[in-house]
Amino acid sequence: MASAIEQDVKTEETKAYKLLSGYMVELMVEYERDLKKILIWLLGGTRGGTMRLKILMLLRRRPMNPNQLARALNVNYRTIMHHLEVLERNGLVVKMNNSYGAPYFISDKLDKNWSVIEEVMRILGIEGEE
Repeated sequence: MASAIEQDVKTEETKAYKLLSGYMVELMVEYERDLKKILIWLLGGTRGGTMRLKILMLLRRRPMNPNQLARALNVNYRTIMHHLEVLERNGLVVKMNNSYGAPYFISDKLDKNWSVIEEVMRILGIEGEE
């Protein structure tokens, strides 16, 4: 049989867990709202939005380096680098390492929240390619 102290500790742990769980849910909802704003701006509010969306769609299928992306999208390497830098700065893609030719990936946060991209595409009236 558990002592009164052990029961108090378990009760406090349960309260802390519930509080932390609620806080985490709140943070996730806030992240989704912020992600939606970022995506609306990067995909619909700027000239390069269509290209950035194409890059994200390709990277979702498989990691690629800038040269592979440039060939797949039939554009200049510098154009791809510019868009990758914007996407990376906003936490949407990550580079495997800092070596030349390193592949880029969709960030874990974006991958787990891909439905937000789909929602933004609907908001912007962009047809899905998948």
